[in-house]
Parts: sequence; structure tokens; C-alpha cells
Amino acid sequence: MSKSVATLLKLLFVVGLMWWVFRGIHFEDRICLWKGPGAALVLEQEQVVEIVGPWKDDPIRYRSAGSESERSVRRGLQEGGLTLTVEPGFFTYWHNLDGLLFALGALCYFLTVLIAGARWWWLLRVNGTDVSLRETLRFTWIGVFFNSVVPGATGGDLIKALYIMKRCPGHRVQVLVSVIVDRVLGLASLALLGALVVLLDIGSFRAVAIGIWSVILGVGLLGVVAFSRRLRQALLGPLLSRLPHGLSHRLKLVDQAVFFYRDHKSTILASLLAGIPNHLVSVLSVVLMGKALDIGVPTFDYFVLIPVINIVSAIPIGPNGWGVGETLYHNLFGTYCAKYLVGVANAADAMGTRGVALSVLYRLHLTLWSLLGGLFVFFEKDRVTRADIETEVALEEKDDVEGGS
Repeated sequence: MSKSVATLLKLLFVVGLMWWVFRGIHFEDRICLWKGPGAALVLEQEQVVEIVGPWKDDPIRYRSAGSESERSVRRGLQEGGLTLTVEPGFFTYWHNLDGLLFALGALCYFLTVLIAGARWWWLLRVNGTDVSLRETLRFTWIGVFFNSVVPGATGGDLIKALYIMKRCPGHRVQVLVSVIVDRVLGLASLALLGALVVLLDIGSFRAVAIGIWSVILGVGLLGVVAFSRRLRQALLGPLLSRLPHGLSHRLKLVDQAVFFYRDHKSTILASLLAGIPNHLVSVLSVVLMGKALDIGVPTFDYFVLIPVINIVSAIPIGPNGWGVGETLYHNLFGTYCAKYLVGVANAADAMGTRGVALSVLYRLHLTLWSLLGGLFVFFEKDRVTRADIETEVALEEKDDVEGGS
């Protein structure tokens, strides 16, 4: 399968996910009257309206469709025993955005990029490159830019690796592996953060706990195998011999470079632990934006759910996790946070809509930040060109041939 066909299939998959998510949320504001006791409410009447002012006001002001006059109504029990709920549409959450909280959330994301860039610089220095911290941060922002325009998070990783390779010729494999190790350590520290937090309320998040601790176990086993010569020979040797020659050759090169870090375990451990406060700030960024939208989710729940969402969103499918992220926000917030919407009959749908509103806002904000990396690309004197990418592809093909000879 050609790369263009694979990219097209990925984009179609993302479009399909987005369609599936957005067809299940409401864009219009609605006032609903429900009949029945407690949780066994049955929809009696539904009216599409336009909310005027803050959507959490009680009484809430609104306009009926086709009318310019404002009305007001209180939530809860009405005359005749019916229960009234107000369900804002997707964009209504954005209309009431708290600008200060949003700005603080955006600042937190900016700090996470700086910390992540510093960690990558540390790994590059251990590998013997003489790249400066300032250069590494610049290339990190360039990677953020390409993450927004190339399907999958690895698109930006490859581009920033090419910039370092141009800056440090002769360190091709080491630079590529530093990107892989940095990515793995980042995901591992994110999983570790979520795994520790979920222990505080494992009863409410049992499925999440099983999933995230499985990731921790997998990364731990991978680290043991990577740093044990005997295990690598016993497990990886037979596996590599069964793989296609080109892929086997590439994995052997990566294996050799990764093994270099065996003598730098303190660096690996420090990078892993340094990732935890970085991800604390990263999750705090989402928390502040959720508070800016006033979606009604406690801070603790963010620190359980966002690590899971970010780990799965790192799968290289859509740019910046589009599609995958919205699906996860919709499902996880609808499943675990609907309980906070007291008196709302279809609480899971309502909270799912809020989760998607947060996800889209957050990813649009990431896209805006990526423009800073676009500026670095524009002013970069020795920028990566299509020829550089084609040269890297040619080197990969040469490795394939040599690996199969």
C-alpha cells in the first residue's frame, strides 16, 4: 500500500469518527419537559430555543425559534408534575467562555512544550550531539507545527528529527532513536501519572485503572527487555529473524541505539520522572479550559481521564489527534461524568456534548499555538526541504536492501 493511499485512509477514518461523534451531539439549545419519577423520566415535550446570556442562570432567559421577545423559566419541578431541564447546544458553551481561565490554560500548554523540548535536549546531549537548548526548543515548536498539518503525532517527530540530523550530521540513528525514546518516556510518564491518580478512586474508574496499569506493565516489560542483553537475544533475536529483511534491519539499528541508554539509566529515570510534573501542567491546561467552559467536571476526574485520552490520541492517525480525541472525550466524559448533572434526564448525552466542546476548543487552541512553529519554519535558514525528506526515504530504502542482502 502506497503512503498516499495510507494517508487517505487515515483521513477518511478521522472524518468518519468526527461524523459519528457530531451526529450524536446537539447544536441547538433546547428546553425539555420530562414526565415520570426520579431516573425513570420520559420526554414529554421538547422545544428548540436560543439561550440569552449565561446558560447556567436560573431562571434562564431564552428566545423561542422565530421570536425576538425574551422569556425566562426556572429549572426543575413545574406545575403539573413535569420536570424542566435546559440543554445548551454545542456552541453555547463557547459563547460563555471565561477568557482569563482560557488564557491560563493556554499558558500551561506553552510551558509543557518548553519542558518537553528541554527533556529532548537532554537526551540529545547524552547521545553526543552538540545542539543547544535554544535550537532544540525551536525544532520542538517546528514539530508542533507539523503535528497540526501532518496526519499523526509522529509527523512532527520526523520533521524535527530531520532538522537535528541536518544540524548534527553523522548522528542519524542516534537522533531518530532520541525521538523514539523521548516519545516512549513521555507516554510512560503520562501513564504513570494517570495510574497513580486512579488509585485514589479505583472503585469509580475500575476499567480505566485496568487499562492504564496494563500500559504501565507493558512499558516496564519493554524497558526490561531493552536493557537486558540476554533477554534481547532470547526474545528479539527469533522475532527479528522472522520479520521482513528491511523491517528487521531497521529494528536492529534502533535496538543498537536504544541499548546505548543502558549505561545512562539515571538519565532515563530522570527523564521519566521529569515528565510527570510536565504532564501535571498539561492536564491542568485542560482543567482550566474545562473550567472556562464551566462544563461541571471535578478537577480529580480530569487527572484520571485526560492521561488516557492523550495516550490513545498519540496513535498516528489524524493531525493532533483529531477525531480520536473527540470520540474519547465524548465517550469517557459521558460515561464517567454524567453523574454530576443532577436532574438531567439524558445526562450522558449532555456531558458527552460538553466533552466534545472542550476537546474541539482545546485542539483549535493547539492549532493556534502551532503557528509559532510555522514562524520558525518561515525564518529557518537551513529548513528541511522535500529533497531532505526524499533523501531520508532513500536511506531507508538503502537500509532495506542492505538488510536483505
